[in-house]
Amino acid sequence: MARITPPASTRGSGRYDGYHALWHLFTLGLMDAPDGFDSSAWDAAEDRIDQGDEPIRVALIDVSVAPSHPNLEGAIAWDLAVDFFSNRLGTFPDPAGSRLQTLLAAATPVGNATAQALMDEMTAHMAAEYTAAQSATDTSQRIFPATSAAFSGHGTAMAGLIGARPVAAEDVNLVGTHLRPLPNGPDLQVDSPLAGHGLPYIGVDPTCEIVPISTSFDPDPEQFLAAMLYAHLIDADLIVLARDFPDPWRSPVTDLPATSDGTSAPRERHLLRKTYPVSYSKQEAALWAALHDLVPQMSLRRPILCASGNGGDGTRLYPGSLAADDNGIILVGAHTSEGLRAGYSNTGSASVPITLYAPSGDSERLDQQSVRLDQMAPDFYANTHSPSYLEDGETYSPLDVISTDVPGAAGYNGSPFPEILPSEDTLPDYRSYYCRFSGTSAATAIAAGMLALAMSAGKIARGDGVAAKQKLRGTMAPTNDDAAEPKLNWANI
Repeated sequence: MARITPPASTRGSGRYDGYHALWHLFTLGLMDAPDGFDSSAWDAAEDRIDQGDEPIRVALIDVSVAPSHPNLEGAIAWDLAVDFFSNRLGTFPDPAGSRLQTLLAAATPVGNATAQALMDEMTAHMAAEYTAAQSATDTSQRIFPATSAAFSGHGTAMAGLIGARPVAAEDVNLVGTHLRPLPNGPDLQVDSPLAGHGLPYIGVDPTCEIVPISTSFDPDPEQFLAAMLYAHLIDADLIVLARDFPDPWRSPVTDLPATSDGTSAPRERHLLRKTYPVSYSKQEAALWAALHDLVPQMSLRRPILCASGNGGDGTRLYPGSLAADDNGIILVGAHTSEGLRAGYSNTGSASVPITLYAPSGDSERLDQQSVRLDQMAPDFYANTHSPSYLEDGETYSPLDVISTDVPGAAGYNGSPFPEILPSEDTLPDYRSYYCRFSGTSAATAIAAGMLALAMSAGKIARGDGVAAKQKLRGTMAPTNDDAAEPKLNWANI
């Protein structure tokens, strides 16, 4: 009888070589040895902080960040955090924080009349929140941030790559995991409390402070505009934006000819609008236009790092597609541990090239442009592919980056237990505190951490987005998408 399945020898083994969870830090040239956190770059940043320099302030425009992650303790500036889920003008975890009021008082006008009107409304709202919080004894009427652990995975992973802090063993206790019993069943206890287990995870800049600016995924131009304006109000040193603004006139941006007003009109979008016509109000158009003007203007003062996108084509996410030599918008692509452009990473164009490539994971690909197959995967069958694919294909990298995750069941690496019951001063199931993370989002977070570290260490000056972009890129050679050049590296800054 003929075989239905190929022999086991033709299948992928599913066995990958082990890799250091922080391999991307070695690729960046930051860590001196694999068995510790020795780094001249981190030493330089800590020395400046010890001498009185303010931490670099990173505005993270994303979904929310898990508030209870031990590696993010001290990294998140909760007194400046804001949530635009629950209130169009912002809701604050710490409305009584005096630091925000000081920053508001020093803020300067920015943007056109539409943006300025929204900023005036926001500042008045923030001042009222502060006054009410200072005098209130009853908080029952207060609107609290609506962020949820179930919606915080991406933001938590981004924050960890940027600025997580290691936790020493003497500061950690691991509690045994309790399982919710079946009806009439016994209470099950797994493991006993353990001590002496550190959490040796670290971000690219463990001295910076990260301000979560939480947004939803609604295509709301006012919310995006408010998030950008808030980054200006708190005087952020840099802005991280690993998502796109779904502007109906300007996103996505390809190399197709532009319309007379500078917006892009791809054929696919034209056909979609013809089949499903959608109208936009004048107010929405004015808000999108204000946002379009504001992003390049703000980048002159503070660099804005944007993900190029994960489509594996020439489409560039907006507003990263606005990157130009005369602004501080940094368009980030992803390269793998093998030094190749990641299979999913979008490319640039002659007019809008990728600014730089940063480490991230990989993806399989089999199309006209690229052949990249994971021949080690358990379900890989060699005889289902042409021999030329296997001989001439590109090297696939199984290495993702590791980052912080939402503790418990809600993150990317959810706990396998139905319920986790932490005890006082102890950690629940620590395995779910970390996850594999990838995409141009991870690359953007790593690039943001590197820029923050370069500012922290005094290698790049604050306050000039164009100069910061040039210094971070490290070379004025043309971008080479095939070779994923220029690559982000500490030695090149």
